[in-house]
Amino acid sequence: MSILAGSYERFLFGYAVQGAGDELKRSFTHAAHKGVVKCIAAAGQFAATGGADDLIHLFDLKNDKDLGFLMSPGEGAVTALAFFTPAGGYAPTHLLSGSADGSISVWSAGGGWECMKTMRGHRKEVYGIAVHPSGMLALSVSRDGFLKMWDLVKGRCTYTVRLEAEAEAVHFCPEDGGARYALLCGTLLTLHSVGEAGTLRALAHPRRALCMAWVPGGRIVSGSEDGSLRLWDTQTGDELLCINRAHASRIRALALVPSSSSSGGGGEDAAADEEPLLVATASSDGSIKMWDLNKAAAAAPGSSGGACLAEVQTRARLTCLAAADLPAVMQRRLQAATKVRQQAAAAAAQQQQQQQQQQQGESGKKRKQADGSKAHPKQQQAEEQQQRPAKKKQKQREQQQGAAPPAQQQQQQPGKGKTAKAGKPGKPGSKPAAAAPAAEQGGVVVHDGVVEFLDSPEQQKKAKKKQQQVAAKRRAAAQHGNRPGMPGKRFPGGGGGRGGGRGRGGGRGGGKRKLKRGAMGCCTDVCCFPCKILQACCDALVVIFCCPCRCCCGCPQTSSEQPTPVVVVQQPVYVAPQHYPPPHHRK
Repeated sequence: MSILAGSYERFLFGYAVQGAGDELKRSFTHAAHKGVVKCIAAAGQFAATGGADDLIHLFDLKNDKDLGFLMSPGEGAVTALAFFTPAGGYAPTHLLSGSADGSISVWSAGGGWECMKTMRGHRKEVYGIAVHPSGMLALSVSRDGFLKMWDLVKGRCTYTVRLEAEAEAVHFCPEDGGARYALLCGTLLTLHSVGEAGTLRALAHPRRALCMAWVPGGRIVSGSEDGSLRLWDTQTGDELLCINRAHASRIRALALVPSSSSSGGGGEDAAADEEPLLVATASSDGSIKMWDLNKAAAAAPGSSGGACLAEVQTRARLTCLAAADLPAVMQRRLQAATKVRQQAAAAAAQQQQQQQQQQQGESGKKRKQADGSKAHPKQQQAEEQQQRPAKKKQKQREQQQGAAPPAQQQQQQPGKGKTAKAGKPGKPGSKPAAAAPAAEQGGVVVHDGVVEFLDSPEQQKKAKKKQQQVAAKRRAAAQHGNRPGMPGKRFPGGGGGRGGGRGRGGGRGGGKRKLKRGAMGCCTDVCCFPCKILQACCDALVVIFCCPCRCCCGCPQTSSEQPTPVVVVQQPVYVAPQHYPPPHHRK
């Protein structure tokens, strides 16, 4: 077993407990923080310290490694730390930290040490944190005088109560599964039940109590401001032991040292009374002492009776204390925890396999019942014999329908002119594709399953509509053909006439023209950029605006691909002649 102690001088001291606790040997001294070491916690192979520099320092005691620092999400110093270890396990899974701003952070322990949640509820610094053995909830006390219960599943505060005085610490009882918890408020140490309201026991001290811890047998040991050490029976509320001058100064912290982990502790066959009850205490005067409370309880009342087994002087003002196993003990306990975990996993797998076998057996019974409910084989044979004549008659009908004459099959095939829809036979009035040319010569148009005559009213309407469209196109072409194109210009679809250009579709008589919008032959010209060209078209003045590219308007700097609007004057514009010299110069 090893003892870890933090101090105001930023140092962390480590001492190894040798023998039956009668000797403390310093194993290391480490500058853990830049300021005061406010709190310390140890569980399994890990230890953590919280300092006034807003940092959490992590250590691996088994491998003697420094794991580094964690930056607290809260503001101010880290004032409280608590590890959570599942029941039956040895390695902790979570770490809870409290800060000076009243926030509580939940960290994942042993892996990436990530901050999983930061819960806020207290208004001042957190003094103590206790995690329930189930890991479902936690209690916290603060300088603001409130006790809060936290739901660790949802990550929020579920209960708040104001205390009569500021609480120094809170701890769950590990022996009864967390059914009770102890609260240290000033001179009173009160016991409470998780499921019931009110106070179960109130243990009074003559002076202010600063620290406490649960010990085997449902007992509590406490240290006071006057340096006294007391042992209490929580069932009856009696004071079992009081060492008045355990330290010359106040007892700042204490920690339980399990005797089974020490090399000189009693074996499993020894009685509980014969086993030493080892408790380590730390004082503000810098001293650390190891006590055997069972030995002290057997001595005369008011005297230690040689219960102080060992003492060391650190020459520092100690602030916190924690106990941890030695590396060899850690290795044994880790192996035992791993073996227990493997056995539990194997038992769970075996139970799951049995459940699957039971389910398969039940499903097999249901299948047998379903098969038994079916008809007997002899009944099935009789039913099949009755159905045979009907099946034969149906097959004969199908064969007769399939043996149709070839001529009838050819008439049912669709024509080759147009594709018929799959799965749909032709109508009775349809004709084969070979008869289509003859029908057209006779004035008949043949479609898929439809016969139409050219002299029908619908065909006459369609023909008349086509004639009107052709006539309109011819009139439009004639109008464009009468307009002469610009001389000397080449453009697509130039107009006919004497002045017409040699574009496609051009000629003397104006022919079929395919003018695009923007051609010079049309008065609705379109271009995009002003080049200030003045031309004559249809006996009118046309101002053309075109871009620097080539377009179909006839301008050599434009293009037919990007036409834009043009300003067109439909009627001739009279331009007054200019007189030279101007009138005001005439004499």
